[in-house]
Amino acid sequence: MAIEYHNAPSEMSEEGEKQSSHSRPLRRKISRWGTLVGALVLVGVIAFAVPMPYVITSPGPTYDVLGSMNGNPVIDIDDPDVVNQSEGQLRMVTVSSLGGPDAHVSLVDYLLAKLDPSSNVRPVEEVYPRDLTREELDELNKVQMMSSQSTAASVALEELGYDVGATMTIAGASSGSHAEGVVEEGDVLQAIITPDGERHAVDRPSVPFALPKTLPPETPVKLEILRNGEKKTLAMRTYLPENVESDFEGSRFGIYLTADVTLPIDVTIHLENVGGPSAGLMFTLGIIDKFTGGDSTGGAIIAGTGAIGYDGEVQPIGGIVQKMYGSKRDGAQWFLAPKSNCDEVVGNIPDGLEVWPVATLADAREAVQSISKGATINHPVCEVE
Repeated sequence: MAIEYHNAPSEMSEEGEKQSSHSRPLRRKISRWGTLVGALVLVGVIAFAVPMPYVITSPGPTYDVLGSMNGNPVIDIDDPDVVNQSEGQLRMVTVSSLGGPDAHVSLVDYLLAKLDPSSNVRPVEEVYPRDLTREELDELNKVQMMSSQSTAASVALEELGYDVGATMTIAGASSGSHAEGVVEEGDVLQAIITPDGERHAVDRPSVPFALPKTLPPETPVKLEILRNGEKKTLAMRTYLPENVESDFEGSRFGIYLTADVTLPIDVTIHLENVGGPSAGLMFTLGIIDKFTGGDSTGGAIIAGTGAIGYDGEVQPIGGIVQKMYGSKRDGAQWFLAPKSNCDEVVGNIPDGLEVWPVATLADAREAVQSISKGATINHPVCEVE
């Protein structure tokens, strides 16, 4: 019997080869999609999760110090004659910060900030010490805000003629000053005797800050202090600090002071989750407004910034460009800027915002009064020296 062999295996092999030729492109497509998805995931991780060593500052919230927050006046004064109503606004300004201790900036954050004229990007090591923690930073901001509020209340009440008492304690001496090796930490400063023999009692917080501005450098003075309960008289000279501004007045004692201030009227500021010292000027103006009729602005929206010294000096602050943009965003027409920040102001003012530089509380009060009356033609402007 003859047996016929059919070539079925050959047919099956051909069909299998056809199936294999179809599956190879499919596997290649899946492989390409997998590579693409993996690359996108990697890009996403780099863009959003990988920390960048920068700090970004941008415009933060602004607050009307003549207004209310959570049902309480921002500035609450324990006096029935104080006015808590105003048609205008005095807005303190803040900066929002991203990055630094226990926080990170993503690549997306970095790129967006670089494209935003209202934001500033700086290497983290230029902003914060390497070993600073978030808890330490928060505590520092809190202490600075409390000090700013206390100083503002003291300056405002003294400006209005109230008797503001103070105990001024020496915390140290400036490097390079004649106070080094003379004063000690913990000395209580009681009086300053000038070359004319006049004794200036340090019974108000402004005295040791205002007095040296009337004395030229190298003026011999005597400090009456209390050291460990014993009265002493220390002889030293005033000095001229390095890198002073061109409009610097007089000289300095070269001592660091802490103030224990006694206010004749209780002043409470209700402002949560805001830190730093730069609202001092606006707090001071707000307190004065409430004691003097309640509408110093004439209905205008005036924003501003600047730390305030016990002698009424408006001191420089950080983030002024971001603060100007935040003020414009929230409707301010005018912005009070520390004169010492003018180099950062020039060329960075948002359209529609008028900036008025001030060096002292007296300057700031004059600016507010002029704005309220519409007398702003040829007002002072920032200039780069």
